[in-house]
Amino acid sequence: MDITQLTPEQRAELKAQLEAEERAEKARVDAEREAYKQLVDATVRNSVKKLQTLSAEMMRVKQEVFAEFETVIRMKNDLFRVKLDRKSDTFTTEDGTMTLTLGNRTNEGWDDTVEAGIAKVKEYLATLAKDDNSAALVETVMGLLAKDRKGALKANKVLELERLAVKSQGRDFLDGISIIKAAYRPVPTCQFISVETKDDKGNATPLPLSLAAM
Repeated sequence: MDITQLTPEQRAELKAQLEAEERAEKARVDAEREAYKQLVDATVRNSVKKLQTLSAEMMRVKQEVFAEFETVIRMKNDLFRVKLDRKSDTFTTEDGTMTLTLGNRTNEGWDDTVEAGIAKVKEYLATLAKDDNSAALVETVMGLLAKDRKGALKANKVLELERLAVKSQGRDFLDGISIIKAAYRPVPTCQFISVETKDDKGNATPLPLSLAAM
């Protein structure tokens, strides 16, 4: 269409038609966006209610399982004279097809005196003669003193350090390790339950107990 050939009235009519189409398109888009928002709102509300119900039921069952095992764990402690400060307990059916572990997860934690212990250990290392044996010990100890990504020591590495300190019989080394151990402040995070089942061929399968594992 050559609009230069249109009369003023035809141009006005064409303009009005185009504007009407634009308004209609905008109204359609606005309506679809509003429908989308309403769909999101309804879907979120419906899903959250289902997940709230699931969460409450999982919490109820979790508390029930821990309560049921209180007597079992107490009997285990009394009968087998095991330590009471374990972080977890594992139980298996007689046929070996079902295993359940429950306990408490903790994060490594240390008070500020841990730095004094680390410094004392490093000072001791600096006094060692520079032969092959001492160089190997220094490398091992420095590796065990390395902190994780969160900037904390690992408790199991401190136990390895203690064994090395006892073996070396270095007084400052032992004192530094003692300071580090005394600075340990584990932080409880949550109670956990894990379950594993085995089929008739002995293949083990973990039971998913979190949404991420399902």
